[in-house]
Amino acid sequence: MRKLIALVGAVVTVLASLTVPVAQAQTRVQAAATPKQGLVCTDGPSFDLTAGSGYIETPDGNSVFMWSYALAQGGFQSPGPVLCVEQGEKVSVHLHNDLAEPVSIVFPGQLAVGGTGTQGLLAREAPAGGDATYTFTAGEPGTYVYESGSDPSKQVEMGLYGAFVVRPAGHPDYAYDAATRFDPKREYLILLSDIDPDLHHAVETGGTYDFTTLRNRYFAINGRQFPDTLQNNGVSWLPAQPYGALVRVKPYDATRNPLPALIRMANVGALNHPFHPHGNHVRQIAQDGRPLRTPGGGDATGEHFGDTVASGQTQDFLFTWKDQDSWDAQGNPLPASVASPDYRNLTFKNGDTWSSGSAYLGAKGTLPVGTASQNVCGEWYFPWHSHALNEFTNFDAGFGGMATLLRVDPPGGCAAAAGSSVILAGTPESGSAAALASADSSYYQVTSTATATPVTDWYGGLSGVPAGASALTVTYTGHNTAATPPTALPTTLWAWKWSTGAWVRLGTETGVGASDTTITRVLPTPQSDFLGTGANQGRVRVRVLTTGTTTGFLTLGNLLKLTYDAP
Repeated sequence: MRKLIALVGAVVTVLASLTVPVAQAQTRVQAAATPKQGLVCTDGPSFDLTAGSGYIETPDGNSVFMWSYALAQGGFQSPGPVLCVEQGEKVSVHLHNDLAEPVSIVFPGQLAVGGTGTQGLLAREAPAGGDATYTFTAGEPGTYVYESGSDPSKQVEMGLYGAFVVRPAGHPDYAYDAATRFDPKREYLILLSDIDPDLHHAVETGGTYDFTTLRNRYFAINGRQFPDTLQNNGVSWLPAQPYGALVRVKPYDATRNPLPALIRMANVGALNHPFHPHGNHVRQIAQDGRPLRTPGGGDATGEHFGDTVASGQTQDFLFTWKDQDSWDAQGNPLPASVASPDYRNLTFKNGDTWSSGSAYLGAKGTLPVGTASQNVCGEWYFPWHSHALNEFTNFDAGFGGMATLLRVDPPGGCAAAAGSSVILAGTPESGSAAALASADSSYYQVTSTATATPVTDWYGGLSGVPAGASALTVTYTGHNTAATPPTALPTTLWAWKWSTGAWVRLGTETGVGASDTTITRVLPTPQSDFLGTGANQGRVRVRVLTTGTTTGFLTLGNLLKLTYDAP
């Protein structure tokens, strides 16, 4: 598995006859402002969409002419926006058509869809330059799609599709019911599609196309092909493809991370796609917007290590990554006589890898000289991809296509220690910054001042924090001495606010006495103000201030670290 991860990571970085008209209305290309990863909802229940055309980029340097639904106040995007509503809401969708032929929208799984427009075979249609509306009451909770009901073999292939999500009323953290509760911060969409560039070129140029020769060459997740699927939502270099597909979790923890992630999977392509998630099993809880139940109403959910998602089908999964073998930085499942795996067990391509060089989650190890690592702080990566090898390509060149990665972050977040920086202030009695790197028997000792109010006042620099890091949390462990009681001296933590050039106190004071005491504080928002830039790039400064009643006391710092969620 580790060989596969390293190899995939390396590849990521290098890596019927119909005549159709030429004339197409070209719309403005613009990426939506969205969160970095995960499902991006456009909340209803009213939506205003435009059917138009534009181009998407592929990782092999090509571009493909597409059609798509887009928000009327936005610009062209592929796929269409994810429409999110609550069960029981009165949904209204207005469609304006900027294409040169009639188009429509159907909502599989929704009942009694009415509206206005020209009556087509399957739905009300918006004529070229015209409009249509669709109204219905949102039905059962679940994951659905919406797509064109006009000449679907052509128009759906061209890109007229999107995901439609119905949430249980009043429960945004339920997929269906209390048994399917999930972490709302870990909700992901895997929308599968396929593209035959010959058909798209024929539509663009007004040429002819024989549908019996359909051969898809690009296979996408959320409108992107691997490795573009790994990029954040809304990156500027993919302006028409706003949705990434990186799945990101932390290991299960009954206290800190008890809830699973929700994976909403849908297939809007003409082909069935065998999709394989590595790392842990996923638990399928529903199909086509209906929970899996036995005939008697019992639980029929089950663990899967891969599924064929049929054309037009949706499936919902709960996903929990469990560190069952203690592969984190604090655990070692190997016997003492067995050496830990290292880079000699890995295969690298072109000197680039997503491996940290360590077999342990949350640890960074040694890599061969000249090998670049894209790993931030010891996180793990597992490939999620189509098991049809021709779909794991970009125009027949692998790896690419219908693939993404699962990223497992260290359970406590990434960490930066004061021992990684030599910036310290105060009057040291003994020790150095290295003594603050871990809670052990080493101490950084600072003596008190001889002023009217004796204090020890020092700070450490915590370096290597990447821009965009979040959930910045400071932990300090140490103790104080005093010549006479009381020995519990008031101690406070502070952080340097680079934007104003001032220290900011972090919470209330803590009495710290003769034995080691741990203080944990979360940095105020916006936390980016406390992260250095320019010459101080990636540096956070944390100050420890202890006040005494007599001179001659010492502050003995044992640990100073910063944990954070890497971008």
